[in-house]
Amino acid sequence: MAMTVDEAWDRIEEWLRANAPAVHAALPSPAAPGEIRAAQDAVGCAFPAELVASLARHDGSGGFLLPPLHELYGTRLIVKEYHAYRRADQRRGPGERPWWEPRWIPVAQDGCGNSLFVSQEPGPSFGRIGDHAKDEGGSFSDEGEWASLGAYRASTARGLHGGVWGDYEPCVDGEGFLDWREPSEGVVADWDMGRLNRRFGFG
Repeated sequence: MAMTVDEAWDRIEEWLRANAPAVHAALPSPAAPGEIRAAQDAVGCAFPAELVASLARHDGSGGFLLPPLHELYGTRLIVKEYHAYRRADQRRGPGERPWWEPRWIPVAQDGCGNSLFVSQEPGPSFGRIGDHAKDEGGSFSDEGEWASLGAYRASTARGLHGGVWGDYEPCVDGEGFLDWREPSEGVVADWDMGRLNRRFGFG
């Protein structure tokens, strides 16, 4: 059965509270309705209802990484990153493949210059989560967890409670921080250098 955004957050918070208390304690406060409206005005595009609902629950994800290693943007970073992508796209030469579409709304980043976005472009990609690679631009997967922001959030909740999300499993360190790892390789999938620097006192 499909979960609403609030139901998915309830499940995520339940798991974090019990298993990763440091991450749970750092979840951001809700974005105010005026902040959400201002962000939509700033990008010139209405946000999908699932994004509005998520921002109204938490204005970003703080130190909580969604699988495999993405941190959700809050309202300010959505606006900042959207305009940065638009400026970069406008510098591209004639005949070059578009790097960013005006109706793509950035929603998360991996700490390495790559991001996730939700498409509001009319057509088959509408509402889907896309992956934006810094060197190649945007692309879409046919996998069900990327069908919408709500599907991604729900799959995260199920992955936490079930102990597996695709090829990754949730792993909590001794300080209560959550990462996602590939069991077959034993490699922790966390390359957010800013977060790592903050955790270990270098920034």
